[in-house]
Amino acid sequence: MINRYLPPRNSLLWLISALSLSILPIIDELPIWLVIVWLGVVIWRVQIFRGYWQLPSSLNKTVIAVVCMAGLYQSFDRFLALDPMAALLCCALLLKLLEMQSRRDAVMLIYLSYFVIALQFLFSQVLSALLIGLVCFWIVTTALLVLNQPQGHSFPRRSLRLSGRILLHSFPLMILLFLIFPRIGSLWSMPLHNGGVTGVSDSMSPGDFSSLSRSGGVAFRVKFDGDAPKPEELYWRGLTFSQFDGRRWEPLPINELSNSWLQRGSKKSSENQSELTSGEALGRDFSYRIIFEPSQQHWLYSLMLPSNFNTAADIKIKKLNDHRLVSNKPVRQRIDYQVDSHLNYKIGLDITASQQQVDLRLPADSNPKSVAIAKQWRSEAGSDEVYIQRLLSLYNSEFEYTLEPPTLGTHTVDEFLWQTKQGFCGHFASSFVVMMRAAGIPARVVVGYQGGEYNKLEDYYVVHQYAAHAWAEVWLQGRGWVRYDPTAAVAPERVLQSLGDLASNFVDSPFSLGRYRQFALINSLRMQWDALNYRWHTSVMEFDNDQQSLLLSDWLNGITALKMAIVVLSAGGSVFILMTLHLLWRGRPKPVSDTLKAYARLERLLKSKGFIRQQGEPPGDFARRVVNKYPSVEIPLMQATRMFEQAQYESKEFSTRQMKQQLRLLKLLLHKSTG
Repeated sequence: MINRYLPPRNSLLWLISALSLSILPIIDELPIWLVIVWLGVVIWRVQIFRGYWQLPSSLNKTVIAVVCMAGLYQSFDRFLALDPMAALLCCALLLKLLEMQSRRDAVMLIYLSYFVIALQFLFSQVLSALLIGLVCFWIVTTALLVLNQPQGHSFPRRSLRLSGRILLHSFPLMILLFLIFPRIGSLWSMPLHNGGVTGVSDSMSPGDFSSLSRSGGVAFRVKFDGDAPKPEELYWRGLTFSQFDGRRWEPLPINELSNSWLQRGSKKSSENQSELTSGEALGRDFSYRIIFEPSQQHWLYSLMLPSNFNTAADIKIKKLNDHRLVSNKPVRQRIDYQVDSHLNYKIGLDITASQQQVDLRLPADSNPKSVAIAKQWRSEAGSDEVYIQRLLSLYNSEFEYTLEPPTLGTHTVDEFLWQTKQGFCGHFASSFVVMMRAAGIPARVVVGYQGGEYNKLEDYYVVHQYAAHAWAEVWLQGRGWVRYDPTAAVAPERVLQSLGDLASNFVDSPFSLGRYRQFALINSLRMQWDALNYRWHTSVMEFDNDQQSLLLSDWLNGITALKMAIVVLSAGGSVFILMTLHLLWRGRPKPVSDTLKAYARLERLLKSKGFIRQQGEPPGDFARRVVNKYPSVEIPLMQATRMFEQAQYESKEFSTRQMKQQLRLLKLLLHKSTG
């Protein structure tokens, strides 16, 4: 007898698997101690299932609960944020799994698992998160089915198929709600996590870009409206470094650079009210859209010289005096923004004395050899341009570009320029700016990204983390701030080609498809997957109120309350009718074959003479039982039985005409034998 208060034993493994799988997508967001607790609880529960361990005592449960609460307190500085709330929910789920004894507990755990699955979408809404969520939802639903099927362990595939059909039946309703349900904001406001920083750091010292160049993640994607610039023109400006302490570059405080906020509409673009920074645009502009991945930072990226910019996200963008863009809050979710930029420009023609002082400043007694040589070379040169060309020629003739440079000591620029002569963009930009300042020429370091990998499937560019780059800006009389990239003088291929193409084995992990881009099939799959992610964001994640209204207006030739009611009722009714017809079709009786119909007539004929085939009795045994009593019917009865067995079990051709002949003869002989 089944105890309805206890969960069926066969459902426990399904339940443990479902709960573990529901936590797996957010495991990166949980503190390490909670992952250890998760593994411990799963092992403990499996051992209970095997009969080796006992359920935890009250003391054990109290100790585990206290440890979890202490861990939460130590891991998070505040509880009103997404991370601690997620960790708290996972703690509750694990503790409940450990003490589960009744069927009611099992059902509660399954419902909590659905919440945990949905929780991952607060951290990420990429396409892979959706696919993982669907798999988790499928397994948890299967666990719920098996929980209510005492023999579910005997038919695991059937349970998986049934839960899969349930999910497929829900898809039409899900799509309908997605298209017509009004877009509303969050029902609550929960601060997002302050996770690890990705992308360009807010400071730079020799060695920083080496680790960043080893990251194959996506920084952002760019879609140009019309023709795109040449690859060597794609300098994505992020930060400007003007402060140097001898080893590390840092930007000026943002309050020294910021202008008043540009009140650009969060939904629609508008024209700049005023030119807040000194700059003159020359030639045509390029309009493009950036889909920016979460960076946990305020700064954004754009080509120079940005003029118009707007975003559909709930953020505001401002342009600082150095012509870079920043947001009013850290970017913790994927956003997109539109920018117009001029690649030909003049900026900062009239530099102030205070700004000139900032961009000439060098720490005292730092890199003395470089400072002395810079002053000597500048005195020998007839102009700033001649001096710059001499320095670029030095880089071109004596330096080597490498992502694994030797370490540098106290006087980093001296050691790099006159001893090691090996480095990457950070070394070249830093040393170049120091040599400019030492010669009395205002200069600063600019960091961001350079280039982009073109995806022809959707006509956009992917800018990877390994495309992080540093270059220099030099102020020249009558020309303003001019970009110089000493890396291009050393390794022009770094600017003309993607670093992923030049050194895929270095910048991509062994588990990344980018590492094997030299194989055409793998590279094609990689680009198709990225294009799919791009379409997912542009078509699904950006389906906001404006797009929804436009779509419904096109369908209905204008939106009214009556039309919307008719659409909802009609669509909902259609989905219900289709699902009902599908279930009826699946449950319809299967058609009976001619072979079974003929044998059924044989059984009815014998039944009329008092012979009934028992349940599970083979047709041959049944026929011999009849022949033992009436030997005269042996030939037609055994032939008819043999014809049925060959057609039914050996897939041989069945003749309805011959079967009818044998049945007529059998009927005649039975009539004679029974009088």
